Formats: sequence, C-alpha cells, structure tokens
Amino acid sequence: MDIKGFRIAYISGLAGTQSSSYEYTSEDIAELYSMCVRGNPCFRGVDILLTSQWPTDITKNDLKQVSLTVNKTTDFVSWLVMKLKPRYHVCGLEGVYYERSPFRAPNLGDHDTTLNLVTRFVGLARVKNPNKEKWVYALSLTPLNKMKIKDLLQKTTDETECPFDFAELERKIFNNKRKSVTPCQYFYDTSATVETIESGPRTKKQKIVFDQSKCWFCLASKSVEKHLIITVANSTYLALAKGGIVDEHFLICPIQHYQNSLGQPPEVTQEIDKFKEALRKFYDRNGKVAVFFDRNYKTSHMQLQVVPVSKEAAKELKEIFIGEAGAHGFTLEVLDSNTRLDQVLQANVPYFTVELPDGAVLYTKIKGNFPINFAREVLVTGPILNCPLKSDWRTCILQKEEEEILVQRLRTDFEPFDFTND
Repeated sequence: MDIKGFRIAYISGLAGTQSSSYEYTSEDIAELYSMCVRGNPCFRGVDILLTSQWPTDITKNDLKQVSLTVNKTTDFVSWLVMKLKPRYHVCGLEGVYYERSPFRAPNLGDHDTTLNLVTRFVGLARVKNPNKEKWVYALSLTPLNKMKIKDLLQKTTDETECPFDFAELERKIFNNKRKSVTPCQYFYDTSATVETIESGPRTKKQKIVFDQSKCWFCLASKSVEKHLIITVANSTYLALAKGGIVDEHFLICPIQHYQNSLGQPPEVTQEIDKFKEALRKFYDRNGKVAVFFDRNYKTSHMQLQVVPVSKEAAKELKEIFIGEAGAHGFTLEVLDSNTRLDQVLQANVPYFTVELPDGAVLYTKIKGNFPINFAREVLVTGPILNCPLKSDWRTCILQKEEEEILVQRLRTDFEPFDFTND
C-alpha cells in the first residue's frame, strides 16, 4: 500500500495452515512480500508493517522484558520483518504496551536490494485498558523513498542485535525448498555472439541474471567500497573513481540500480545535473574544466565519470576524440543542441557518450567490440593530461589507506560546493 509516498504493508489474522478470513499461511506471507517488491527492482524496504500477531523472539537481545497475555507469536511475522525491513512494526494482539530497542535486519544475500534500516517494534495495549498503558502511537515520518541514504543508515545509540535468524526461519517455514520470490534484474549482454544472416538464423540474445548484492556501485550492496564515497544526496552519490587518472577523477552514480542514464527517473537525472554543476564550480577554483563520459557497454550500473582538464587542453578535445574514434573504426556524432540523448539513443542499445567543457555532446551507438578504456586513452594523451601510462585503471589503483586519505581531503575541498548540505 502506498499512501502519500508512505509504503505500508499489513497482514491480519493468525498464522495457520489454510488461508481464510482469519488465518494466513506461509504462501500468503510470501505473496505479501512479492506484492511489495513486484515492479520495484530497487525496493528499499517499507515505512510501516502492521500485523496482528507479534513476531517470535522479538524480545530476544533486549533488556526490556514484557509478559504476553495471548502468547500467539509466529515465525511468519519474524520472516516478514527480515524481508521487508520496516522502519516501524506495530502489533496489537497481545494487548500489552512494549516498545523494543531498535535493531537492523542484515542484508540477506543475493537479490536483496533492501537497506539495513533500523526497525522499531511497538506493541500496543488494549483500548482504554485499566492499567492505562499506551494504546495509541503517533508518528512523524518522512517517507522512506524521500530520505537521504546517509540518514537512513545513521546509527542510533540504543541499537541491539537483530533477534531473528533468517536461515532458521527459512528452514522452519519453507523447509529450504521455496524458490526466492525476489525479482531478478538483468543487463544487456554486449559480449554475446549473434549469428549473421549469412551464417544462419539470428538467435535471440539471452538476458543474464544480475546479482545486485555483488554490484560495485549499488549503495546497499556489500560489494560497494564505501570509503570511496565523497558525499550522498537523495538519489545519487559522488565517489572517488578507483584507479583514477588524476586525484579529482570522480564518479556520479545513482544510489539504486539503473543500468544507464537513459533508464533513470527524472529526479535522478536532475540530481546528476546538480552534481555536474557543482563539479564545474569545484574544478574552476583551480582553472580546470570538466569532461563527463559514460558508456552503456559491459557495465551493469550507470556511472558518469568526471575528469578535470586544463582550459587550454579543452580547446582540442573535440577534434582529438573524433580523430581517435576514427582510428578505432567508429564515428562519434555531435548531438544537435536542440536534441536530447534519449531521442537518438535507446536505453537497451550499447552506446558511449562524452560531454565536453563547451557543452558539446558526442555519442556513438556501439556495434561489435568497443575499446572500454577509450575515453581514458584520449584524456591521457600528450595534448591533454600527458600521462599515457594511466590508460588502464587497474594500473592506477592506490592502497586502501591512500584512498582513505585522499577521500578525506577531497571531502573537505568539495564541501563548499556540496549542495547535499543545503
């Protein structure tokens, strides 16, 4: 349920073996989870979960104690909490007031796109109970999808360990035989071979299942190197490029998983534009100008790379890029000033684009093989940055300690231009 931006999930009745007007089954909770994530491949979690029954083991790892009156807790609700990661979970069946210390359900591995949100459990007493325990609970919330990631992940002083064991819940409820209901994500396989008309019938390219938990750029992924992050906005973040050409070589990435810039919602694009403008001002302090480039080819998460060059070198950029493209056997087109990229490119087709300091945009639709280091190879040449040995990012990787020191300095330097602090 989505009410004015708030995501609310609920299930009433008691856990049972058959679905009815007052009972729900393991299939029902699996379907509830599926409904929450269906059509939402970047599902973060829910704002509020409402259930009648309390989850089993909810008081575990908490110093507060409570005596249950009905004692009808269920593993089904514990599993839902682990999967949906609600910011608030409210129950009423036991008829006693209990506000648990907050906890975080961990990332559950493959295809879990949720954030490690703090969950606050609230059990409410009976209406107008003789002990005058709290039976009404007021909340003042900002919808989950409108909050900054850094605020959602901020630690609280009274957090406790998660009381649930997901593997044990899966074993008890589904006997470890249930297939995951999490929707898979895909990326365009640009390396797959396709038969030509001459050699036989064209075969359909198979989409490759993308494991988001291993994505280097999804902020909720365990694989992302968070020590490289400079600053985080609502929908995007700025990070140091790993193996950068220069110290101020950055990446602008969407927080959630979008394969390329043509497949993003407007709010993500608008925020990327804010970062671009901030970086232009940031580089200008040292007399530099920005070059932006990205490719929808052999990459699964959109990443706009940003490299500063001198104003003098920028004068030759267009000719050098176009000339180098010709040497590689492809043509870079110049985007008309009255045309948008999504009018000449499709999100499901491989492409490369570069935006030059004067605002000119060059693009090409990739057919066959494409030099994935093309932009770097151009920028490291003598007329521009004159560091030809840095054409491959893997040869430029710093030690983690060096990266941390550099990031700390860049955070301080970028702070006066950081719109996320407004």
